[in-house]
Amino acid sequence: MAYYDFEGYKIFFDVIGEGRPLIMLHGSTGASKMLEEEALFYSKYFKVILLDLIGHGKSERLDQFPTDYWRYNAKIVYGLCKYLNIEKSNLLGTSGGAIVALNVAIDFPEIVDKVIADSFAGECMTREEAYKIKRGRKISKNSGIKTFWEAMHGLDWQKVVDADSHMLVDFSANIENYFYYKLDHIKSPVLLTGSLQDDIIKNIDKKICNAAKKIRNSITVFSSLGSHPLMLSNSEFFRKLALKFLNNEIFS
Repeated sequence: MAYYDFEGYKIFFDVIGEGRPLIMLHGSTGASKMLEEEALFYSKYFKVILLDLIGHGKSERLDQFPTDYWRYNAKIVYGLCKYLNIEKSNLLGTSGGAIVALNVAIDFPEIVDKVIADSFAGECMTREEAYKIKRGRKISKNSGIKTFWEAMHGLDWQKVVDADSHMLVDFSANIENYFYYKLDHIKSPVLLTGSLQDDIIKNIDKKICNAAKKIRNSITVFSSLGSHPLMLSNSEFFRKLALKFLNNEIFS
């Protein structure tokens, strides 16, 4: 476990295992801690790099997240690769982490081997969707998910959740498209996954398939089991699929 400096901010990361690099990216309002069990599994086959997105987990807090949050974190991933002298890496992102992973493939293709993008909300965030999420999180602060947020971030978890919610509203009003309409720029092989029973993302199949149409070298797989995210809620299915993809048994 360690930190590296990105534009004056401390970014937490951890490296587990040996072999080809696999960077694992957590979802919005989560932290790398939510992926620890999966990281231990994949570390049997890869050098797994976990990091906390800026403002999350053990990384340095921000009073306000940048409006281009996912693209900003893509720069952080690129910086970490340079810091660790990683020339090329596989990326596995879930939910918001999937959006970051695809932005890395767009902006920094030279460091990307393959991408797995799990359980993400398609291409765009509308203002209606952003406000709905913000309202839902306000209600959820008094529910069981409070325990999850506190486990991810500590006692100041509300600051993290509020900053992320405000960013979503700002993003939907000023940018809207997660990928700046550049999905067709991705050259790396991409595996897109999701659960048809996803309890967070409405119409996830349509949203992910619409994104997949723009990625030339992609394959999309949905499961009828699990929820959100697929990689944690149906991990046995996801692990087998991910290993086949990363070991060139799907793309050749």
